[in-house]
Amino acid sequence: MHEQPGEVSVRQRLMDSAVLLFTNRGYAATSVREIVEMAGVTKPALYYHFDSKEGIYLAILDDLVKIADEGIAASRVASGTARERLEGFLLGIYGLFETKKSWVRMINAVFWGPAQGVPPFDFETFHTKLRFVISEIVGEGIAAGELRAADPDDVTLALMGVLSFNMDLDLAHPELGLGRDGFRRVLDLLFSGVAAPTLTSAH
Repeated sequence: MHEQPGEVSVRQRLMDSAVLLFTNRGYAATSVREIVEMAGVTKPALYYHFDSKEGIYLAILDDLVKIADEGIAASRVASGTARERLEGFLLGIYGLFETKKSWVRMINAVFWGPAQGVPPFDFETFHTKLRFVISEIVGEGIAAGELRAADPDDVTLALMGVLSFNMDLDLAHPELGLGRDGFRRVLDLLFSGVAAPTLTSAH
């Protein structure tokens, strides 16, 4: 069916309401009635757009994957040094996280919380794509001599760890979150190294 004017906003209200309820109450405990009441629409509106509670849950995740794919493509810069490309990519992904923070919070609540009978979904999709891009740039940087000759998997893991922890900190303890500027500082520190230069004895 073709959506009529105004129906896109209805769909978005339904999804935003479902995200909030799934996060706070859990998927199993959330009813279709609660979703439509929070969205200010009727049950037929939800069934028109999503067919069921399962349908709206999967639509949320599918939309997030599409947004992530677009964000990965937009953040992937082909020019510049390996460090510049990696910093630009990671900051771009963090910016994407900031725009969809409530959706990421829902995923964490469902994924790490107690079993709720949610429909199966490949949560590794985004992680796999992210790791591939970072690993590719790291490998190119090492080959070009722009990054130290370390194990590419170790470098990739370190970069992903900084990104993941910064997002988790923002979700769990927003008062301690680094924000974009803080994340950039930590990345600069990681690339520069934390160990002081070794002093060689003069002869």
